[in-house]
Amino acid sequence: MKMLSKEGIEMMEVKSFFLDGDSLVMKGKMMGSMNTAVYIKPEDMAEAVALMPWKVIARLPFIFFKGLLSNRKKDNAAAAAKK
Repeated sequence: MKMLSKEGIEMMEVKSFFLDGDSLVMKGKMMGSMNTAVYIKPEDMAEAVALMPWKVIARLPFIFFKGLLSNRKKDNAAAAAKK
């Protein structure tokens, strides 16, 4: 997964997520060169949700499923190209 700036510049490439106790750990590469592990504590997750307007929270499931469908189409196109 890549996190991009508004201009399309890659800010972080996320390689994996896992749990370390109660913290969510996001491993990846910052700015294309620095390996990093970002620890997100439960209180930080709650604060992130508190920053989001209800309109954004309500749309998150739709955005998630839109991403799933997009990935499925890419996977199907790649499989068809291999044949």
